[in-house]
Amino acid sequence: MELSEILSHPGKRLIDHIGRIEAFDGDRLFILAAKFHDLGKCTESFQCYIRNKSDSADPHAGVSALAFLLANADRLSSKELLMISDAIFSHHTPLKSRKKLAETLSVQMGWSWNLWQRQYAELLANEEVERWWNLPRMNEELLEDLGFDFNELRMGLEDFIHQKLLYSKLIFADKYEAITSKTFHPPALKCSVEDLEHYKKKKGFDTKSFRSKAAHHIVRHWKEDPQRVVTITAPTGAGKTLASLELALTIAKKEGKKRIIYAIPFTSIIDQTVAIFSEISSGGVTAHHYRVAYPEMDEEGHNDYDRIKYLVESWSHPFIVTTFYQLFFALFSEHNSDNIKFQSLRNSVVVLDEVQAIPFELWKVMQQLFEPLAKILDTVFVLMSATMPIVVRNVPELANKKMLFRSKNRYILKWIDLKESDEERKLEELAREVIDAADRGRSVLCVVNTIKNAKRLFGRLKEDIEEERLYALNSYMLPVDREKTLSALRTKTSNRVEEKVLISTQVVEAGVDLDFDIGFRELAPLSSIIQTAGRVNREGMRGQAEVKIFNRLGYEIYDSSLMSATRNHLLAALRKCNGIEEQQILKLVESFFATLDLTLSDRYEILKAIEKFDFPKIGDALRKIFRLEDDYTDSVVLGVDLREMERRYFELEKELGRWELKHAKEKMFKSFLPHILNIKKRDIAKSGVVFKKSNLFGLLYLEEYHGIYSEKTGFLIEEEQGIEGVFELF
Repeated sequence: MELSEILSHPGKRLIDHIGRIEAFDGDRLFILAAKFHDLGKCTESFQCYIRNKSDSADPHAGVSALAFLLANADRLSSKELLMISDAIFSHHTPLKSRKKLAETLSVQMGWSWNLWQRQYAELLANEEVERWWNLPRMNEELLEDLGFDFNELRMGLEDFIHQKLLYSKLIFADKYEAITSKTFHPPALKCSVEDLEHYKKKKGFDTKSFRSKAAHHIVRHWKEDPQRVVTITAPTGAGKTLASLELALTIAKKEGKKRIIYAIPFTSIIDQTVAIFSEISSGGVTAHHYRVAYPEMDEEGHNDYDRIKYLVESWSHPFIVTTFYQLFFALFSEHNSDNIKFQSLRNSVVVLDEVQAIPFELWKVMQQLFEPLAKILDTVFVLMSATMPIVVRNVPELANKKMLFRSKNRYILKWIDLKESDEERKLEELAREVIDAADRGRSVLCVVNTIKNAKRLFGRLKEDIEEERLYALNSYMLPVDREKTLSALRTKTSNRVEEKVLISTQVVEAGVDLDFDIGFRELAPLSSIIQTAGRVNREGMRGQAEVKIFNRLGYEIYDSSLMSATRNHLLAALRKCNGIEEQQILKLVESFFATLDLTLSDRYEILKAIEKFDFPKIGDALRKIFRLEDDYTDSVVLGVDLREMERRYFELEKELGRWELKHAKEKMFKSFLPHILNIKKRDIAKSGVVFKKSNLFGLLYLEEYHGIYSEKTGFLIEEEQGIEGVFELF
């Protein structure tokens, strides 16, 4: 078969496919990877498959990587050979470890090796293919030597970044071309500082206010010393969100950055952030998280679901709001679907809001990774927090943090020593404290560490506090009910909460704009306590409010290192004085993190895994850090009949092709995402309810959930069930 007749996809010539991918990036290593990545498609097996003459084809990536190595072994360094061959080998699968790739070349045995030999012989037999790719004869000894060389290589952080970038560019450009038959060109960022100023004027912002002056100081400081990694440390309510956007837009204009990526810890607060930024940006803002729904039509009304979905998931739009989960999986995961985003970090401004929420197991790793990431990707990282952990070293602090913290004195932390010895009596003692505050007409926020104790406390308070004043917030509540709760708490004209009581878990700590009279917080890591305090007297209109810290109600849920450092700093100080004012917090927080920095380690040995290019181990560590392999919870769908969806799916199976069917299933899944809760297995078992299981979606579900769910408190644990009046059904 002539080269011009060989197809890469139905109706698409391979040489055209490769040419459009090569045009995506001028890097010589990328061009080599692009040229060789689909070479294996020149075999008869694949050409029969792509022309619908057979139902399957032999894998093509392995022989493509093999051919690349044989053709380039004498022209590139061992590191370059390793990186390109791994990108080619893995462009439809997760990145291989260095050890796996070395073994594949050194142990020339088994089904794969025999297949590659046959495939390579077929490639050599085609004169046009052999000439276009300049293929030499098979040299098994050369491949074995390369395997040995690969195994001896010691890789560094910069090598890790270059490998991820090469792999990401290849898989992104390959799939984009497959979907669109075009080379990707990034759209322009249609948002400016002028747009932000217009928004502020429309909203009546005071340009001479404390927040405006703080924002101008941040921007001016960066202009005087423009660095690639910077921090903004400022108390809650200081206007960090708009200040960081002004900074990002300033950087984008001055340095020609093509994209702004704004990352926040929790999916629950993405929508409100997108809503604010969408009012500012004339070019729109794209949200990307696991719950996002993709439109069916593009801007011109064309049915283009594949392209729209791909552009969102690969962060190809110029203004992205996403989660820490998505960002850190782009940085560390070995999987294809996560890595398509990595190349989009290039030439961007990446803002990380609420940096204290980065899992502490990654702090040591990020201390070493941020700088080379910024340098190689030509990206500016802006890290923001009221409680800045030591995730970077020796980088500029743009805010006048000492002045900012001195100017705020909205609350004072105090200690309540719950005297009772057992959990039940402690809970009763705490309840009396909350009731006393509520009886004085105050709005009260009380944050406890576990859902169980939050629900038990809520149940106890129902005896003494009117139902219309008492609210709950926790992760056992469906998103729609959490949003209803937040809306009901606020006054019509502000975030102020009046005469209401909220019993919450940690879900209230980041991005939730509420303003209470008084706060109570179960002992937790210092950064969590400060975040809770940021929801008390947030606007500074109540003089000085109290935030009362109390000892643990039950078992410890936080890491021992975090809690030990908290006790040694906060608890010891609180027991010696009448309280710690907000003006004193900065010094306390910095001392806390400095001590913690001495005790924390790279406990999952990610840095060692990077040296070995052990991508699966890095990915496994990340999944443990983000608790994705948690054996203690199940995903449960409430209020949706998955049997009906399964029936519709199997009907569609009769009429749709493989890819169309896959998309139909994906859309079904997205439709019931807002109805999914992650519930502890022990709470499911104690509920006494027999949940159904969908084999198609792999989820538990209940169409009717009368008696096990309340709008006010969410999924009902054992202690709540059967209590008269507890049910307010959704």
